[in-house]
Amino acid sequence: MGGPQGIDLLKKAPWLLAAVGEIESGRRVVLDPAEARHSVGALRLRSGDPVVLTDGAGSVASGTLFLSGRGAAEVVVQDVDNRPLPPSGFVMAVAVLAGAAMDLVVQKSVELGVERLAPVCCERSQMGPERAATRLDHWHRVSRQALKQCRRAWAMELMPPMTLAALLDDPANANGIVAHLDGGTIDELPPGRVGPLLIGPEGGFTPDEETMLEDAGWPRVCLGRYVLRAETAAIAGATVFSIHKKGLHSTDV
Repeated sequence: MGGPQGIDLLKKAPWLLAAVGEIESGRRVVLDPAEARHSVGALRLRSGDPVVLTDGAGSVASGTLFLSGRGAAEVVVQDVDNRPLPPSGFVMAVAVLAGAAMDLVVQKSVELGVERLAPVCCERSQMGPERAATRLDHWHRVSRQALKQCRRAWAMELMPPMTLAALLDDPANANGIVAHLDGGTIDELPPGRVGPLLIGPEGGFTPDEETMLEDAGWPRVCLGRYVLRAETAAIAGATVFSIHKKGLHSTDV
């Protein structure tokens, strides 16, 4: 899809989802029933329409949609572009929010280029780890739909819900940062602090959790002068830190 027509297709044709490993040139890929319904319902596509197929694992392909009278849909794959995994991106941890607020965080994290998102169950979170785990499949679906909307070739990794203690105990999170109204600016962070960025629950962290974060050595960063809703803070944090990390990569080059 390197020519002008291929580039134009990627910009204009609707993107649809396929399972990992199914996208091969010349193959007829049967869409998932929910994806087939979406293609003829919300997208109002017809047989013969050009589409783009992606699997969230780097494969992006041009194709042609074919519908059957049984409500099924297939895509005949044409040119396939296997895109390399992008450089390490921004990681965020968000205290589990209720209903649509968490859906919004997942959706916007995908659109803003977050590489990995960890749902964290704090003391004032809306649900504990067991109940949050029952929402993981739903959040995966939200993430996948956002993937094709923003035309992203690689899916965001969505971690299983964890406790704050588990997040802090993981050596992979040694360079963590916590969003806090009493924090400094992003430029005042210690060198090498690249995340994850932790966004707290609606009611804020408890005193015990504040102590845990201080003992773990996670510095505070302020995302604005006003008190933000948790979902707003997550979107603001993803935006600011993704831009900041991109700037660091540009400087390294």
